[in-house]
Amino acid sequence: MRLLRSTLATAAALCAVATGVVLVQPAQPAVASAADCEGGARGFRDHPDNAEGDTDKPRSFSLGDVRFTLEKGAYVGQQIAFGKISGQTRPGDNVWMDWRANGWDNNNAVSPWLQCGPFTVRSNGQSLTTPFRRTSTDPQYNFRVCGSRAVDGVIRCSDWW
Repeated sequence: MRLLRSTLATAAALCAVATGVVLVQPAQPAVASAADCEGGARGFRDHPDNAEGDTDKPRSFSLGDVRFTLEKGAYVGQQIAFGKISGQTRPGDNVWMDWRANGWDNNNAVSPWLQCGPFTVRSNGQSLTTPFRRTSTDPQYNFRVCGSRAVDGVIRCSDWW
């Protein structure tokens, strides 16, 4: 049976290479829920859903008329980051922020990768933010904003910042 699985896996890989399709499975957090970062969990802090970062948005993208931004700002003298969804949102649209910190805060996180959210839009035109977390100049400490729209469920994420 092991030989058959190996042969099938090899055949599938050859077909993918021959057709130019490369399947990459991204790293996934151990558990993904809003509770992983709400109420002060794992160094995140809650703030209002209408919060705005400064005018320099480190990362952003749009899905139709819905905008997803990675916002940065300051809180108690420290730079912070958070994700935001805005625009012509509809109930069921989602936003979340991925955070990774290889070698940082391992005593507070289940892994060096954490998905903060998803947070779900409940009414037309509602803006939502994720809780925020302090940033760092360390290149191993990164954030990105991700989201999906209820109409098609396609998930997209910004580049890491």
